[in-house]
Amino acid sequence: MAILRNTHSVCPICLKQIPALLESDKDNVFLRKHCPDHGEFSCLVWEGTPDLETWTSNRFPLARPEDRPPETCPEGCGLCIDHLQKSCTVVVEVTEKCQLKCPVCFASAGDGFEPDFYVLEKLLHDVHRKAPGAILQFSGGEPTLRDDLTDLIRLASSLKFPGIQLNTNGLKLAQESGYGQRLKEAGLSWVFLQFDGLREATYTTLRGRQLLSDKIRAIDACKEAGLGVVLVPTVVKGVNDDEMGDIVRFGLSRFPVVRGIHFQPISYFGRFPEPPCDEMRLTLPRIMRELVAQTDGMASLSHFRPSRCEHERCSFRAVYLVESPDKIIPLTSEPCCCNGRSSDEGFQSSVESIRRRWGADISPKNCRKQEETPQEVDAQAENAFERFIRLYERGSFSISAMAFQDGENLDLERLRFCCIHVAAFDGRLIPFCAWNLTARNGRALHRHR
Repeated sequence: MAILRNTHSVCPICLKQIPALLESDKDNVFLRKHCPDHGEFSCLVWEGTPDLETWTSNRFPLARPEDRPPETCPEGCGLCIDHLQKSCTVVVEVTEKCQLKCPVCFASAGDGFEPDFYVLEKLLHDVHRKAPGAILQFSGGEPTLRDDLTDLIRLASSLKFPGIQLNTNGLKLAQESGYGQRLKEAGLSWVFLQFDGLREATYTTLRGRQLLSDKIRAIDACKEAGLGVVLVPTVVKGVNDDEMGDIVRFGLSRFPVVRGIHFQPISYFGRFPEPPCDEMRLTLPRIMRELVAQTDGMASLSHFRPSRCEHERCSFRAVYLVESPDKIIPLTSEPCCCNGRSSDEGFQSSVESIRRRWGADISPKNCRKQEETPQEVDAQAENAFERFIRLYERGSFSISAMAFQDGENLDLERLRFCCIHVAAFDGRLIPFCAWNLTARNGRALHRHR
């Protein structure tokens, strides 16, 4: 084993900070650590191509969020001076209630606390003061269970957040006529839709019941309302990891209402069936290679790029123009140099990129160009350049993934670059993975405090 670098992690039993090493055996990279009370731990964090040492990005200049004194990380999280990136997206959890009880829920949602409107009103004003340029995500639990969700969206819209997204299972969108339109009119920008596959068996395993028809109806409701949708599959080895290509093709067949696919390989926090092992890990390189294989080469490894906002080992993305459900044109550019750009410029560019990709207006008045067929595009275009422009005007489609960290693979180097933060009721903005960090016995580090 070759040591790549020293870092810090946590013990998955007691969640105390402990030293850790990243070690490589040529093909794979492991995080290894020792807790004086609970012994040795090892976890696979990277495997195969692309090689970890070449998977780098010219990250946007650092944008330190605030000057609070340093705290013990991760238990003292709250964007102290040691944190290296400010908020690109802030998550506001408006309820712990959910009509499902998914076996893999990172929030352990079901029955639980629901803050009143005035508490959330104060929280939204606080978030706007601390992170005025961030995208706002309403999450839970299941946020659509709140009768006043449209009022909360309307309030967030009045505060001029650049994008407002809803993280939802889609059941209310599917079942209540006109609900999507009310969300749109209140100021919602786009929908983050839990969408795990195209087999009912997948939903039975991961969500406890058959849900595919509801997911499709939810997408149709969003189209009718003029709301863009990002499909968000939780990917579990042996359950739906063979469906990723089919999910991409399905999303392309529903373009432009479906703006992209955001894969999330399962992380072991919240409610999960058993402690993880390396054989069950789905690393980012494995996700990339499977997408290439399962899309029959429509996607290529050369299309995927690490993030230029959070740490490069946290995510990847590729952006495409859509000719047809079977033909896409990569737009992902080579990593560019950010020298000469301020941290604020880099931050604004990142937010604007997300807003442009996922928040495009797909209302009927703007859908004509977006829904043109390739034949119609060809008929209207006089040359190749004009054809490219017409395809560009239809909007883009993204394929991305984010590998969240749990108690087994948490790396504080990655955590300090996190730009997705959860708004705690005590005023802190806490990195997403720290907020959801769970010991093997189910004890949460921050959630439910």
